[in-house]
Parts: sequence; C-alpha cells; structure tokens
Amino acid sequence: MCNFKRIRYNDRKHYFSINADRGVRRLKNIVNRSLKWPAFPSLILLILFFIINVILSPGFAAPNALAGFLAYNVPLVCVAIGVAVVLLTGGIDISLGAQVSLVNVVFVTLIGLKWSFMGALLGAVGSALVFGAINGFIVGFLRVTPLLTTFATSSIIAGLALWIMPTPGGMAPENFITWYSDFIFGIPVPVIFVVISFLLWVIIKYTPLGIWILATGKHDMKAYVSAIPVSWVKFFVYVFASLLSAIGGIALTGSVGSGDPLVGLPIALNAIAACVIGGLSLNGGYGDVWGSIFGGLFLGLVITTVLGANIPSFYQDFVSGIIILFGVLGASMLRKINLPELNSRKPQIETGRKPRGMEVEKIEQR
Repeated sequence: MCNFKRIRYNDRKHYFSINADRGVRRLKNIVNRSLKWPAFPSLILLILFFIINVILSPGFAAPNALAGFLAYNVPLVCVAIGVAVVLLTGGIDISLGAQVSLVNVVFVTLIGLKWSFMGALLGAVGSALVFGAINGFIVGFLRVTPLLTTFATSSIIAGLALWIMPTPGGMAPENFITWYSDFIFGIPVPVIFVVISFLLWVIIKYTPLGIWILATGKHDMKAYVSAIPVSWVKFFVYVFASLLSAIGGIALTGSVGSGDPLVGLPIALNAIAACVIGGLSLNGGYGDVWGSIFGGLFLGLVITTVLGANIPSFYQDFVSGIIILFGVLGASMLRKINLPELNSRKPQIETGRKPRGMEVEKIEQR
C-alpha cells in the first residue's frame, strides 16, 4: 500500500514538473517571438519614456495633456508611416518634410483667397501628390538614385513654398483649428489622422501590392524576374508617401493655425530617424510600419522629457541627441537578445518508458 502511494505521488510530481517545463518553454518562445518583432524595442522605449514623463510631470497622463502631445507629434508620425513604406522597397524620400511645408502654405493661401475648405484641402493635397508622382517616375522608371532624386526635389519644393509665402502668415479656418484640438467619442482628433494613415497602409498590405512592396525591397531583380511590376511599385510608394505627408501637413496646419514655409523641413530627417528606431532597415524588405509609429512618438517623448526636466535651452538639443543615441543603441542590443529554447526534456526512464536508443542497442545485440 505504501509503495502504491509512493508511486502515485512520484507520478503526480513528475506530471507537474512536465507541465512546468512546458509553461516555461512557451513563455520563452513568446518572449523570443516578441524580441524578433522589429517594432518591439521601439515599443519598450515608448513605454519607458512615457513612464518617465509621468514621473516628471504627473499631469502628463491627463487626457488634455495627451491630446496636446498628440496634436504636436501626429504630423511626424504620419510622415514616418510614409517614409516606412518607401523604406520597405529599399528607397528613401527626404523631400517629405518640404512637402509638409508646401501643403501647409498652399492650404492657408487658398483659404486666404476665399476658396472653400474642401477646395483648399484638395488643392493642398494635390500639390504634394504632384511631387510624389515626379519622385516616383524618376526613381521607378528613370532609375535615378532615390537619395539624389528626393534631395533635388526637396530643394525645389522648399523654394516653391518660399515663393508662395515668403514670410509666415495667413490663418487656417477657426472651425478647423477648434475641431483639431477637440475630442470625438473621447478620442483626440489628431489620433484620427494617424488611424487614417495606418489604415491606408493596412489596406495595401493585405493586397498583392503589399507583397510586391516587400518583394521589391528584398531583391528588386528577383522581383522583376517574378513578373512583379517593380517600376510601378516604386512609383506608387512615392505617391503614397506624398499622400501621407499631405495628411501630416493638414494636421500640422490644424496644430499651428497659420502658414509657414519652413515649418515642415525638420520633419523629414526626424521621420527617417523614427523609422530606424522602429526597426525598419534602410536596405529595404524588413520592418514593420508599427515601428515608425512607435519611433515617432518616442522622439516626441524625448523632447517632452527634456522640457519636463527643466534643462536649459542651450543644452536641450545636446541632451536630446544623447538620449536618442542611447535609445538607438538600447534598441539594437535588445534585438540581439535571443533566449535559448528549452529543448531538453526529462529522461523517459522516469516515466517508466525506456529510451529509444536503448531499444535499438538491444535489437542490434540480438
């Protein structure tokens, strides 16, 4: 009787040990999958700096404070999504910041000329799409280097914005400014701009075009041999990025409330930095658009952190750069972490079953 109880106890103990091993193995596999997600390190940075900002100024977590933060940083996030799609094809677009300025200037100017809101909106968006088509044609069909192409068009667009509005001025519609800072069903209106931008990408991602974009970024020659219209894919992504820069330009206009020909220029490099922090490869074919969103919000939180820490204005850029540098290094190190999988199991002798190796040896001896 005692031996029977002892056997039952040992079997139960072994049962729980097997389940514990399985649980640990599943947990490690989940962690490994999370670490392999390109956007995961940028999400960790975003959460970390959000907590830091809440500690520095507890009112930061209030709905109105978050709405103000989003209103200021949504243009960067929208442009970063556009840059991410271009990067997935192995290209780059540094003209999107100038396009944001152009959209802002054209929209405010047309409003000043008594155009209707919808007419001014279409005119501003159309001005960005024109240059997106120019970039896409030159890169996709004429096969000119994307960096040189967009550098040249960036100068042209910036000059055009200055020609339209030499000095900051004008005024966006008051109803639009008020609406941009409002809430809809408890959601800040600036979030809607990001949601629209992201949904546009999601729609594309789950179509053949989304597969073509990734294939073009991984190897454009193999994609071409596979009958993928590489030139048209590249043309499309630059037009798509310009559309998102137009959305960002309209959002920026709602935030600042006036026109400024230089207001969008810093956004271009910040958007590229946001994508790199978010895990997108500059070589193309790798990354997740979520990373561009997390990276853009992280950059915004860095600025908020520096301001919340009351650092003198002379050192703010220096401190921001140091924080971003360490953030990039931390994200890079986090991507290299890989927990070993628990492939070792309890010997089968403990369950009363003989290992297969021993059975094979007995057969060979016979």
